[in-house]
Amino acid sequence: MNARPRSRREPVHGLDLVRFLAACLVAVYHLGFKAWALESSSLHAVLAETVRRPPGSAFTWCGWIGVQVFFVVSGAVIAYSASGASARGFAERRLVRLLPALLLAIAIVLPLAITVLRTAPGEATWLAIRTLAFAPQGPWIIGQFWTIPVELAFYALVCAVLGCGRDPTRILPWVLGAASAGYWAADAAGWIHAGGRLSELLLLAHGIYFSLGMLCARLAAARWRPGEAVLAAACLAAAALQVRAAARWEMTAMPERAAAWPLPYAVWLGGLALIALSFAYRDAMAAALARCSPGLRLAGLATYPFYLVHLHVGGAILLALAPLGPAVASLAAVGGAILVALTLAQWLEPPVRRALLSAIARLGRAGPRLRPG
Repeated sequence: MNARPRSRREPVHGLDLVRFLAACLVAVYHLGFKAWALESSSLHAVLAETVRRPPGSAFTWCGWIGVQVFFVVSGAVIAYSASGASARGFAERRLVRLLPALLLAIAIVLPLAITVLRTAPGEATWLAIRTLAFAPQGPWIIGQFWTIPVELAFYALVCAVLGCGRDPTRILPWVLGAASAGYWAADAAGWIHAGGRLSELLLLAHGIYFSLGMLCARLAAARWRPGEAVLAAACLAAAALQVRAAARWEMTAMPERAAAWPLPYAVWLGGLALIALSFAYRDAMAAALARCSPGLRLAGLATYPFYLVHLHVGGAILLALAPLGPAVASLAAVGGAILVALTLAQWLEPPVRRALLSAIARLGRAGPRLRPG
């Protein structure tokens, strides 16, 4: 491992690949399994067809684990980009990263919610407003949006630490990791009953993932301190408990799937390993992937819009092609959602982002020129 000092702004190519693959896991779960097999899916009612074992269901059933991978990536990205930043600069970068894609996604999702998911226009408009306002409690017009307020809670904590003039990468892994690991240990011991939106917003449910991500980012400079390996081990153990609980919640109607929770945990461990290796061997990976770096960067930028629009865009394709069978319809749905997300990231999001930056500058809040992280 090369331990020489590195610039925090050098790209970490492996992260773009991991987060795009995580988004694919979630999309395949929603469009290739849940829409067909689970009545809890918003698409299931309009699909009007139940296929308990869609093609590939032995693996697609656990695609929800992509969310846990996302949280690790988020912890790593924020730790990597926030070190040395000001609280204002950090907050502006997050706003510029989140809002443009959300505005474009709502413009696509709103009409599809009305026409495809048969949501009443007034209700759909209200849900869209709640989503644009980043309401911490659902419902939202984008069901998977539940993770974004959790991310915002993490960002707010990072911003508060930066505002106090402290380094969040030294403080927050311990605070989040210890609190969240203790939360899941207490649940396993029967002292509490885990679950509920408040535990998510307080980062008790998912703090272990943000903590592990921040620890991974520290590998970029090979600077783990004494005790951090113990913290990582505690978070890994707590993650097993969280994944087991998540499997029960996701697979309420299929307890035999829930009992197979070690499979999604193994998938998550693989994602975690790739994230850690992306930092530990960043220079080697940059050299090996030099010719692929523009494509990887685009895939990374497309991940967030893909996550936002895949259910509605993919759902419209799924319903149109359902007569061709679950395999063809699901593959086309995921592929179509990817194409829309790539279009948003490549051509539509940049001008919206520039307009937002210009508005921030006019309001006198912009510092140095911002680059989305």
